Amino acid sequence: LATGGFSCDRSNEGSLLQEFAPEKMTFPTTNGPWATGRGVKMARAMGAALVGMNYVQIHPTAFVDPKDPAATTKFLAAEALRGKGAILLNNNGERFANELGRRDYLTGKILEFCAKNKEAGDAHTAFMLMDNQAVDDFGRASFNFYAKIKGFFKEFGTLDEVAKYMNVTPSKLKETIDEYNVYARSEKKGEDKFGKKVFPVALEHPPFYVAIITPAIHYTMGGLKIDKNVWLLAAGEVTGGVHGRNRLAGNSLLECVVYGRIAGRNAANVRYSPSDASLTRTDL
Repeated sequence: LATGGFSCDRSNEGSLLQEFAPEKMTFPTTNGPWATGRGVKMARAMGAALVGMNYVQIHPTAFVDPKDPAATTKFLAAEALRGKGAILLNNNGERFANELGRRDYLTGKILEFCAKNKEAGDAHTAFMLMDNQAVDDFGRASFNFYAKIKGFFKEFGTLDEVAKYMNVTPSKLKETIDEYNVYARSEKKGEDKFGKKVFPVALEHPPFYVAIITPAIHYTMGGLKIDKNVWLLAAGEVTGGVHGRNRLAGNSLLECVVYGRIAGRNAANVRYSPSDASLTRTDL
């Protein structure tokens, strides 16, 4: 089984999200409409055990598409954007968190300090701001996919133009950026009031780029219970218990490779007999 998780399971009947994590039902998701947990449901009906089904990861930054802001499926805004210098601002033009914090931490801060956006289906939204240097450090070709092909970012020549777009006073936005840049230029040692210690770039190189982001369901840590030998013959997000309460970035890919290889090898050692519809392990 390699049918994925249930991040998009919003069915009226039998929804795994509704059953195990109803408080997450209002969030959009970065997953496609196929992520409905069909493999989990099928194996469960046959008696397979489940584990960790209430552990549902919310990614803090998914793009709100200007062309379809209320869409329930969002495109992921990679953490590397923040890693290369993007900051997050609320509707008052203020930073509210350490942009490099854990996913659950940053999601909580967005829900606490950012207003709901009616156009985005009442989701809590924040502004993601980058300057030209941060974009170059991230990679112009990759960024252009977000900005030019997908249309998630808007470009502005000055911070005054950014402030007008955000509907905040230019002086307030400048105050926020100046305070951030003090740390980014190493004029002030230590960490800022949000506990941030790493400041990739000073935001002072126009043009500036702004996108709107919102938290979205990204991964379901729960699923079918397997052991280290994977004799259930399942791998990937359809399984549970591998990541615990939360998942580290990138580990989902490693999980697929490791357990997919083990399950595939075990499947090759199973002899199927059509005459009696029985399975026999040949490695015993």
